[in-house]
Amino acid sequence: MRFLLYVLPFLPLFGCNQKASDEFSEKTSGETVKIEYATNFNLQKTAQGYTLEIIDPTTGKIEHSYNINDSVQYDVISLTATMNGMYSILASHKHIKGISSIDYIYDPILHQRFKDKKIKSFGDETSHSIEKIISSNANTILYSGFGDEFPNQAKLEKLNFTIIPIYDWKEIHPLGKAEWIKVVGALTGKMNEANAFFEHVVNEYKALQKLAKNVTHLPTSISGNLIGDIWYTPASESYMAHLIKDAGSNYRYAKIKGGVTLEFSIEQIIQDNAKTEFWINPGYDSKAKINKANPHAKYLNCYYNTYCYSPNMAKFWERSAAEPHYVLSDLIHIFHPEITEITSFNYYEKIN
Repeated sequence: MRFLLYVLPFLPLFGCNQKASDEFSEKTSGETVKIEYATNFNLQKTAQGYTLEIIDPTTGKIEHSYNINDSVQYDVISLTATMNGMYSILASHKHIKGISSIDYIYDPILHQRFKDKKIKSFGDETSHSIEKIISSNANTILYSGFGDEFPNQAKLEKLNFTIIPIYDWKEIHPLGKAEWIKVVGALTGKMNEANAFFEHVVNEYKALQKLAKNVTHLPTSISGNLIGDIWYTPASESYMAHLIKDAGSNYRYAKIKGGVTLEFSIEQIIQDNAKTEFWINPGYDSKAKINKANPHAKYLNCYYNTYCYSPNMAKFWERSAAEPHYVLSDLIHIFHPEITEITSFNYYEKIN
């Protein structure tokens, strides 16, 4: 999921220009790796490279510890879209030897490398043959950690594979997700670039936050959609709820504590949201698809102000975790079109 050397979307605060990622290489961060927002990993500099600690999101305890050696080239089977995006941002496409599916890849360089048979497709995390993994020429596996261990993990570790669960999806702060690019920086020998890129994202995000704080009206919003008989929507401490708040919107369920997904009946949603103004992330790219999946949606006032990243689904899942400032910019543009500094969308579109 990454592009040519990567021309990354490095905008001046509200622009759309892209600059090559090697611009970040001129900056350095010293010997220590400062982790500011992420809660599910730690990095320490060592004489040989780095020590990476993966933190269990549930217990807060160290789940795994890895010695990342600067003299080793870590070539990966990356089964998580966000890591593919971060490798692309750091122009490290050559280190990706495997992905879950080309159907979920956005980056043209990765598409070309797949076409050239330099990258293999492995499907989901539950059914990989050891033979295929070995034949990929990778020595590292990055996976989402939804389950316990990676299938055949003990056997693969005996074959000197480094297997790392990636818990960026458990981070509740948007900048916490983005900070996982430092893990990629350690694995690729591009920590200076990773630190500089993250510093840029933080500065852009904070500037946008400040811009949104000047608004006088906080429009109401809801997120999610009906799946079966249940409407799933983010709780107040979730990643998306953070973004909605920072974008200057009054999220309908902001007072319900927790970082997990909330569940409601459609009747409750309709009752709670009779006057809600915006609907974010319905999961479909057209009103026709929404109507088929959720015929009751038309009774919501916000049905007529619906926005989603669906038209660019692969781009969103691959890049947005590393670029929360672009997502924040889009949401501010949705909620506050009166802010003239923002004139276009990066990920979102209005659903018609």
